[in-house]
Amino acid sequence: MERRSPPKARLLANIPSERVEYTAGDGSQPEAGDIVALDQGYIGPNGEPMGMVVCFNADGSIRWAGDVLDSEIEVLQ
Repeated sequence: MERRSPPKARLLANIPSERVEYTAGDGSQPEAGDIVALDQGYIGPNGEPMGMVVCFNADGSIRWAGDVLDSEIEVLQ
């Protein structure tokens, strides 16, 4: 069975540090323009659509992981 990669998106805005899980990565800061893998979508505490995303280094290691508002990403085809 062929393994499919998760959908990808471009980060459109810097996200607040309280929504970044630094223990899951190498300590890098998220930056607008980062390409992220989409994980799971959910409804945030204020009813806004959000999702968990992971940003990888070229070698496949995790740079950072965090929670983004849908409006902070652009899904890539």
